[in-house]
This record gives sequence, C-alpha cells and structure tokens, in this order.
Amino acid sequence: MEQIETAGSICPECFRPIKAIKYVENGKVYMKKECGDHGIFTNLVSKDVDHYRQMEDFFEVDRAKPKSYLTDTEKNCPLDCGLCPSHKQDTCLAVVEVTDRCDMGCAYCFASSSMDDSSDPDMDTIRRMFETVKKCSNDPTCVQISGGEPTLRDDLPEIIKMGHEIGLSHIELNTNGSRIASDQDYFDEIVSAGIDAIYLGFDGVSDDVYFQRTGKKLFDIKAEVINKCEKAGIGVVLVPLVAKDYNLHEVGKILKFASSNVPTVRGVHFQPVFFSGRSPPGKDGRVTILELLNNIEDQTEGQLKVGNFTPALMATAHCGATCMTLVEDDGSFIPLTNISQGSSSSAFDVANKTKKSIMGRWKGSSKKESSSCCGELTTLQKVPQESSCCRSSGGWADFIEMSKNRYLTISTMAFQDVWSYEKERVENCCIHVVTQDGRFVPFCNYNLSNCNGEYLYRELPSSRIEVNRPVSKIEVERNV
Repeated sequence: MEQIETAGSICPECFRPIKAIKYVENGKVYMKKECGDHGIFTNLVSKDVDHYRQMEDFFEVDRAKPKSYLTDTEKNCPLDCGLCPSHKQDTCLAVVEVTDRCDMGCAYCFASSSMDDSSDPDMDTIRRMFETVKKCSNDPTCVQISGGEPTLRDDLPEIIKMGHEIGLSHIELNTNGSRIASDQDYFDEIVSAGIDAIYLGFDGVSDDVYFQRTGKKLFDIKAEVINKCEKAGIGVVLVPLVAKDYNLHEVGKILKFASSNVPTVRGVHFQPVFFSGRSPPGKDGRVTILELLNNIEDQTEGQLKVGNFTPALMATAHCGATCMTLVEDDGSFIPLTNISQGSSSSAFDVANKTKKSIMGRWKGSSKKESSSCCGELTTLQKVPQESSCCRSSGGWADFIEMSKNRYLTISTMAFQDVWSYEKERVENCCIHVVTQDGRFVPFCNYNLSNCNGEYLYRELPSSRIEVNRPVSKIEVERNV
C-alpha cells in the first residue's frame, strides 16, 4: 500500500470531520478514513492510478473568490456552509429549488422528494433567493431552477420572468419533462417567460430503464420534450443518472440518440450515482468516472476514447470530465479534446469561464446566436490535429459552421456522498444551492445525508440533524 495524499473528510454515520488518506493498492486508488466511534471506512476512488495522476497533471486553473461571504468558519467543513471564508471559488451555477415535490417517486433520489408541499417557498422567498444570487455571485449569473419537480408549480412562468427582471443572465430548468410533454400551453408560457435551456432527466432510450427506477414508461415523454424544444428553439441537455445494474449498458445508446438530435440537444451530462437521500435497498451501483469513460469508449466503438475527456472546469481534477465533439451527418463523432496534449499555461477565472460556456453552448437556436465551440478551446481544451478542419470536406469555413450547429458537449460529474467526501473539493466547488434563508451551500454539502438518511442542510421534515458536537452512534440511531 502506497499513501499518495491526505484529505479532510467526514464520518458517514455522525458527520464528524475526520482525516482520510488516499493510497494505491494493485494499481487502484482508494480513500480510507476512521471515526473513533464508528470505525474504518474505505472507498474506491479510481481503478487506474495512472489515469488518476494524468487528470491531475492536466488540471491548471485560476480562481475568482466569491463576491461575498455569508457565514463564519467555526466548526470546520462541512458544518459552516453559507458560504464561509474557507471557500475559495465564485459561483458558476446557482441552484434555486422552488419545490420539494415530485411526481415520479424515483428509487434513486438524492433529494428524497415526495408530494409534500409544506416547505415550498412562496414568491417573495424565491425573489430573495434570486437576489442572493445577484448579491453573492460575480456577473454573469447562471441559475438552475430545480426541485423536486419545478413544473408542479403553476406559477413557474412567473418565477422565470421574475428572475430575468432581477437581472439573472441565464435561467435553465431542471425537469423530468412530464408536464412539458403533455401541456403545450404551459410549455409555451415557460418559453415566453424566457427559459434559456432545459436540463432534462434522461436515463436511457428504453422503457425498461425508466420502469426500473420509476415504475413508469417514460421514453416517449422524453422524446416529446425534445420535439417541443426543437420547434421552440430551446436547447436541451440530457442528464442521465448512471448506475451499475441499471443503465450503464445504455450510455452509448444515449450518446447515439443525442447525436441524432443535435442541434436541439446541446449536451449530455452523465451523473454517476451517489448515495444521498433515497436509493434501492441492497444495491451499490457505484460507477467511477473512469469506468464510465471506459464504457463510453467501448459502446461508441472507439469513436470517443477515454483520452478525449479532460478534467471539467470544476473544483478539482477529480470532480468531472468533459469532451467537446462535433457530430457528422451520419451521427459519428469528431472529438475536439484530448488529454494527451497536456495542460495549457493558464485557465483564467474558471467560474467565469464555466458560466460563459453554459450560456454559450446550452441555449437553443431561438436565442442569440451561439458562438463557435472552437472559440472556447483556448484554455484547458485544445483542438487535436486529427480533429482539425481537414476532417471537414468543405475546409475551414464548413468546420466553423459545423462547430456552431453540430456540436455536442459530453460531460460527467462525480458528486460526493458521505463515503467519498473530500473537503478540498467542496471548498473549491462552484455549484451552490441557494437556501430559503439566504445562504449559499455547495451542492455536495447541501445534499449530504448520513447512513440513516438524515441531512445536514436539506430542509425536509424530520430529516435534518444538527451537528454542534460529536454525535454518538446511539443518538444517530434514535434520529436526534
């Protein structure tokens, strides 16, 4: 066993901040930590230490600090969120949850959503949440309206309008798509209100997958959402949760479906399952980033290779990976990124760059004209020689036109749970949830739940645990 680094972490049972070590054994990277009350916990980080180190070698970023801090540092991460002064990163995406309700009842649900509307914020509260984004985030400001399922609110169009009136730069909607598919008038109101993009839950291309998670056949609903967005000129990002024994075998088919629906589909954002909130009993299902990338390479028959994915512009090299690709008329991919070229000398202000990337690449054709994706390959991402204009039969002009209308961003984000938690990643996080009382909490902290399903920050009835001191195992079992 070779120890390679240390990290701040937490106990999966009591949330107590504890130290962890990362070590290599048989070519794999693990994280190990020990709580004095609850024992030792070990978590697989990567199945290939060489790929792990290659991602770190590629990752160079400069950071802009948050515009303002809202809480003090007293109890150590993750117990002081809001943001506290130990946080190092401006917000690139602010998540505003307008409801805890959801009509799906998914087996996997990090929010543990139900149909309880008792904690839904009113319009005045949502306005204050939007104003918090403007106060605490440097421009431009990108917001994702989320939940629960936001379309359960009849006043969602008014919420979107209000966000634009306050001056938010980009507003996208995180949705399962059910109401959009069935209610044309409601969708028209959302479009008229100024929604910029649809962030669509999309776990596969077969009803078997959806039935396993929700008990419903949903593929036709997902396809209808994309059809409506195409007619309205609204960009769509497909968002598959990925888990073993669930839909890992369909990642190639998801990408093929996406490629056949550009330019309406602007991206695919894979989210490997993390264990917060609700999940099927007796299942693990974890998928590391490298496992996902290996499956993408195998299932696309090598059109997209592991090496085409570079570290995402996020907290650390191990938070996610991104590949920018063009899609030819036959649906085949021309990847534009390659980690073998190494890191560039600078990636200035990663949060600002990420916000502009979201705004430029995810909006649909009815919005102001999208910029060429090639213009964004000036920092972490470079156009490899084999993907240059020589691959386009019409030369450079056609290649530029293709980069505007035939591109697809493929990304993955490894969100953390109490087993995989690393303090450094949270302190550098740029995805923040806006709470109803006006705080910013990094996404992975906001959704942390312990072994008993109790949250640190998510406001659900009888689900939040206060950690003002070390909590014993007996107390946790009694749902203190």
